[in-house]
Amino acid sequence: MSTTADRNGIILLDWLRLLGWTVEIEREADHWVGLARHADAATPELRIGGCAAGLTALVWQLFMGAVERLDTPERMPLGVLQAA
Repeated sequence: MSTTADRNGIILLDWLRLLGWTVEIEREADHWVGLARHADAATPELRIGGCAAGLTALVWQLFMGAVERLDTPERMPLGVLQAA
């Protein structure tokens, strides 16, 4: 893994944490396994999991899954109206 790729992965992890996600990453045999969790008082906990051969690839999976999940309409708290 290149130094630039390492830095990109660290930057994405920082963004996930800034957005309120808790991230756990472990090395299992020849793969990296990770779980990102996001919870607040108004909505249920979200969980995004991933597995990849490289750390940066795993972090990208978690980041993209988190962004997509936060952008879904079902993420809206109860009682909030949304335009059709």
